[in-house]
Amino acid sequence: MSERILRLAGALLNEHGMHAEAGEEVIEVSKPASTAATLYEKVRTTIDYQEEHLLRRNAILRILKRYLGSDVSIEEMAESLLRELIWAKYLPNKEIPTSFAKELVPIFEKYEPLLRATDSFTNHEYAFNWVLDVMSTEVEYAITPPLGDEALVSYMYEEMRERIEWDPHLNVPAEDRDLMLYIAIHSTLLKSNIATLRFRVLTLYYPDWPGACSEKRKKEIVTGLSSIIELIDKKMSHPVTQKLSLLLRRKCGPFRTIRDVVEANPTEFVNLIDQPDALDHHISKALTQRTNQFRGRLRRTVVRAVLFLFITKMILALILEVPYDFLVARATTMLPLLVNITFPPLLLSFIGITVGIPEQKNKEDYRGAIRALLVGADHELLNVRVKRVNFTTWSKVFGILYAITFVFVFSIIAVILAQVGFNWLSVTLFLFFLCLVTFFGIRIRGSTRDLVLSDAYTGIVGTVFDVFMLPIVRVGRWLSVKVAKINVFIYFFDFIIEAPLKIAIRFVESWIAFIREKKEEI
Repeated sequence: MSERILRLAGALLNEHGMHAEAGEEVIEVSKPASTAATLYEKVRTTIDYQEEHLLRRNAILRILKRYLGSDVSIEEMAESLLRELIWAKYLPNKEIPTSFAKELVPIFEKYEPLLRATDSFTNHEYAFNWVLDVMSTEVEYAITPPLGDEALVSYMYEEMRERIEWDPHLNVPAEDRDLMLYIAIHSTLLKSNIATLRFRVLTLYYPDWPGACSEKRKKEIVTGLSSIIELIDKKMSHPVTQKLSLLLRRKCGPFRTIRDVVEANPTEFVNLIDQPDALDHHISKALTQRTNQFRGRLRRTVVRAVLFLFITKMILALILEVPYDFLVARATTMLPLLVNITFPPLLLSFIGITVGIPEQKNKEDYRGAIRALLVGADHELLNVRVKRVNFTTWSKVFGILYAITFVFVFSIIAVILAQVGFNWLSVTLFLFFLCLVTFFGIRIRGSTRDLVLSDAYTGIVGTVFDVFMLPIVRVGRWLSVKVAKINVFIYFFDFIIEAPLKIAIRFVESWIAFIREKKEEI
């Protein structure tokens, strides 16, 4: 067995969460406070669709935004942050030591000069949010160190670095290739978002940054913050980095399954390499469990997305469509209204329930790929070739054809809707949600690439379908980014509801503690 897999196994088996020592004082929250905060988080995450593993980091970011600039001291902010995370069940109750808040204080102090430095930036808001992204990620890493995740990234990086064939005409320096590969693996293997990647790349350039670093390092980063932001974001958004992410997505499954096998068989794993049948059994068992988890996560994702669409569509219908029909069009046609309300959720539900996984073939692919990884052998499903894409003279022709297809698809849909009684507003809202739903649906169906190792075969019908759906998907992708930026419901929750709610929860919890103390005095 290779040294790499032994290092990974050791890191996974030595990973421990944060727990208080026996007799140590812990943070305890009341059940009513936790119930109210958890309910709020569930409602908010329904309105603001995010990946499940990002919810805690996003909560940390929101809490930091609320406290920064207030009169709350750093020590109080650290303790309040932990308490609110326990309220919302992002951290376990009665397990986090109260003394741990002191370990967060140096992190908060370290970022204060960085946040102040962004005041002089031309794009102050972007730089401020960039620093907040890094800060919130470091806080989460400090609270729950992802040692196993990082060990898995390192293992995949070492393995895939030897299995990638770079196009000699690709104009990317060798040192940049390594960094881009690391970023691509982190984003695909762990589903890391931009904030996490910014923090991790920063720590690659400055390994001593996490935790309480030296004053010299703080001054260096504050002084060069503008250049650091530009450099890191440039590496993350480089076309080759994006290309690598797409190429590596299917390759991540075997590495996740290796982790599952190690964690399920901590004492037997080192001997499995010499027992092919036993190894295949454990791989199949782990893959079956991961497939079932994927299906459950897929169902939850579809339900949350459908609820988001239904709630949003109902609100827009009441705000825009119904008043327009009564006040402007002077006529109310129920068909467009019913179609606009029911069609998007139904379409997304249909897309979600028709996702299929070729389980038997997938197991065979996984067994072969994992055996190759464990013995350091070659395997065709693990190889990657990064090619230079150059359409040359054909690019203009393709661009014209794409533009014609774009206009044709949307024109046909608009004409059909107009024929059945849709007015211009109803047509616009239908197209708006059709694009969003199609994009969400394609992303949901594409999530099988996290599990299925082999590329799916696309026939003639599928190819034709892809050609005509591409304009809708592209618009949906653009809209999803813009809608996320102008989501008024999120602003309402964050600035109108969350702060007063957390104050009320804190008041109720303090009152319960007061009553409990008085009761004990009797």
